[in-house]
Amino acid sequence: MKRYKNIGFWVGIIGIVLAVSGNQISDFTSWHILALKIYEIVMNPATVFGIIMAVYGSWNNPTNKGIN
Repeated sequence: MKRYKNIGFWVGIIGIVLAVSGNQISDFTSWHILALKIYEIVMNPATVFGIIMAVYGSWNNPTNKGIN
């Protein structure tokens, strides 16, 4: 559970979401655009599954057996 307290984990998660969704930080110039981009991400199943897989890959500890 220490990962959730680490700022590096959250920066990585934000990077994953931006990379998988094809967005850049500079795309978010207003709150309205941010809301539209979040809506576009949530409504695209391929993007949602890509984000889930990428987050799992960064969260999973390969030194332990099984899914953790």
